[in-house]
Amino acid sequence: MSAEQILNEINECIYNADLDGVEDNIDILTELLPDEEASKELSMLLFQNYTSFKAGSLAKMMEVIIRKRPQLALLKHPENFLFRVAIIKGSFELYECYIEEAVEPFLANQDADEQEIYYGDLMSITESLTEAFFPQYETCKKGLHYNGAFATAEDNPNVLLINRDNYEVMEEVMEKYNTIIGRRDIIQDLNKRAGLIE
Repeated sequence: MSAEQILNEINECIYNADLDGVEDNIDILTELLPDEEASKELSMLLFQNYTSFKAGSLAKMMEVIIRKRPQLALLKHPENFLFRVAIIKGSFELYECYIEEAVEPFLANQDADEQEIYYGDLMSITESLTEAFFPQYETCKKGLHYNGAFATAEDNPNVLLINRDNYEVMEEVMEKYNTIIGRRDIIQDLNKRAGLIE
């Protein structure tokens, strides 16, 4: 099997929340690709499948990946691909998984100063990614970017009918909002871990 076929299988496993399938295919993938490329490709799959609704199951997928092959989460520090997907998506769930499964075990035998430096490095990347993405967010105004409900359901006046396009705009706005809040929470947690605030 080619790496592309294995990645397609892993993508299907992620989509279907098949933890065993992901675990089984990690070994095959890491035989076909160097660790850095495998880490990058797996991160892209998590990125492509991510929504805040699926954050918990994708964090579990990340946990399976890291437990199966811990070095995938440690290479290229502090710009690790798995860490970056958590920051780019503003997912506190992915971030927590990364910290608990990769960083804390790695730092377990380090002294407090080395731990703070490590977290400080992660903090720098988080802040630079946040600064890079923040200007890309634009205001979204009713009447310009979307319309409100156009009717109520005949049998239930509490049910509003809206166009699919409007619903998709609202979903996108909600995802962006959750991304901003998630990054805020990640930055606050990293500040504490780096010893910058109590």
